Amino acid sequence: MKIIFKTLSIAGALFVMSLTAAAQNPAVSTKYSDEQIEKQIQSYYTANARDVFPDETLSLQLRKDFPTAYDIEWETAAGIYEAEFEIDRKDYKACYDADGNLLMYVFDIRLSEIPEIIRNTAKAKYPKFKFDRDAKKTIKGKNTFYEVTLEKGETEIEATFRSDGSFVKERYD
Repeated sequence: MKIIFKTLSIAGALFVMSLTAAAQNPAVSTKYSDEQIEKQIQSYYTANARDVFPDETLSLQLRKDFPTAYDIEWETAAGIYEAEFEIDRKDYKACYDADGNLLMYVFDIRLSEIPEIIRNTAKAKYPKFKFDRDAKKTIKGKNTFYEVTLEKGETEIEATFRSDGSFVKERYD
């Protein structure tokens, strides 16, 4: 009987942990195509965002999507609401439309969390560069992107790759 109880207790704990993990990595809304999301996000970033207190719908949706978020700050522009917050000392950003549809989110990751295919592609494209500590994972529409920072001497490159390892863009700092 003790073995059954322990097994059920462990199974229950794992189930709760999986629900929490799933809630921290919510699904992006399927209301819009990837192209529509990209246009909305670009409109937001090219407009003048202002601080805002969101309505209850947005606040509740953020809490549902990211239940352990704290230090939440909101901005809005071009019909998009961006929340900046932290979870477990990691920085996050999430973009919603006015109806509470999650369009994208981005968060910091450790170098160890960068998939091997991304590391290999980055090393092949930038063979003389070394990885910096900064890396981000973005979920936008149906796509997942990884942004890595690479350094060589005074040169720093922020390179973006799709989850399949294909190169998207680079930016020199």
